Amino acid sequence: MEAVLKTAKAILLPGAIGALILYFSYHALAGEQGLAAWTELQNKEARLTADLERLKAEKATLEASLVRLRDRTMDLDYVEEIARTKLSFVRPDELLVAVR
Repeated sequence: MEAVLKTAKAILLPGAIGALILYFSYHALAGEQGLAAWTELQNKEARLTADLERLKAEKATLEASLVRLRDRTMDLDYVEEIARTKLSFVRPDELLVAVR
């Protein structure tokens, strides 16, 4: 009986420790908060940072355009440019040629 118990301890204890090591290793690499998830979060952060920088640049461009359109600093040439390019306005003595 004592020999069986000794053999069981010799097999089960290392087996249980090995199983625990495998369990925690798996979750450290592939679990919800593991290395794979961390890498995915890093990639998502990089994408969002790039989007943020792009949106900041777009906002700065729009703010500069808005300054040119305000009453006190209105740039009439800029207003005419917008009317011609975006709205296809022409003067009565001009001819509009549409190119497809």
